[in-house]
Amino acid sequence: MRYSMKAASRWFLSLPLVLALGGCGCGQLPDPNDPKDVGVLAPDVLRRQLKWASDNLNMRRAKGEITEDQAKSLITSYANDLLAQVDLRKIDPDRAWEYGEVCRTAQRWDMAREALEIAVANPPNEDRRINDTLRLAHVLAKMGQAPKAIETAKKVMDAEPHESAPILPAVLLEIVPAAEKKGHDAPLAALLEQAIKKHKETIIDPRSAPGQDFLAAKHHHISNAWGKVVELYRSAGQEAEADQARERMQRMMLDLAVL
Repeated sequence: MRYSMKAASRWFLSLPLVLALGGCGCGQLPDPNDPKDVGVLAPDVLRRQLKWASDNLNMRRAKGEITEDQAKSLITSYANDLLAQVDLRKIDPDRAWEYGEVCRTAQRWDMAREALEIAVANPPNEDRRINDTLRLAHVLAKMGQAPKAIETAKKVMDAEPHESAPILPAVLLEIVPAAEKKGHDAPLAALLEQAIKKHKETIIDPRSAPGQDFLAAKHHHISNAWGKVVELYRSAGQEAEADQARERMQRMMLDLAVL
């Protein structure tokens, strides 16, 4: 009886998502509290269920049946239901990054930090070290720890050129937005400029689909990042450094144009 009451109470937490999915012809959302549905809550099961819910909510949003904000709120709520059963002390370190991704989706920054710290301490390869370190930096920024986020992100600036592709997008699109305008814009600008340099030096396979996507967006990302560097220096009241950054931007963009 104790389990049934607990499961019932959690079921109501997921009910808005079930209602949002209702009528879309996609079946019923798996109950995150039913052992036969989620097994032992392995990270791939968690991620698969989140993807299922996310895909269905995105379909509803595309049809205009729910708003983007409603979709984000519902997927966050469902991710939190899943995480209510996760004990990070018992997870496999090699798969900690997967739990960290579920925690980030749920905006459970405390759990995300714990999972990603485990992942960063046990990277199986260089790709995971870089990606998980950047994700940890993003989480720290979300938690209001901008200086620590910046120092964490700097740890991947030693990446080899063929491993550097994730750095600029993570810094520009996740870490900077989470940390800016909180009194640390100048060091954020310096971090972003480091990421720009890594992006410019990145080596990819131009024959692969990811490589072609990288090259197609390379100038755009670098240009946007330089614009943000200038903005951050100005926000920090460092007008001279902002002007110098603009000059560095113009020189780099000219170099890229002739490559």
